[in-house]
Amino acid sequence: MKSIPIDKQAHFLAGAAIASTVTLYSTPLLGLLLCCVAAVGKELYDATGRGTPDVWDAVVTILGGAVVLPYILLS
Repeated sequence: MKSIPIDKQAHFLAGAAIASTVTLYSTPLLGLLLCCVAAVGKELYDATGRGTPDVWDAVVTILGGAVVLPYILLS
């Protein structure tokens, strides 16, 4: 099995951290929404020439947020 690149792992963990932190202080919907905003915003920032934009980075960031929320809600 091919290993997951460290960049994608970092995006996944960032999405999980954003969504879970926001959810602890507000609602799960806001947590996921801000995770999405951060993911897309980061890629838009990269697209200005300050990085390497990658749609999959945004997808993996949002996936990280989506995966962690059920665990928070069920605990």
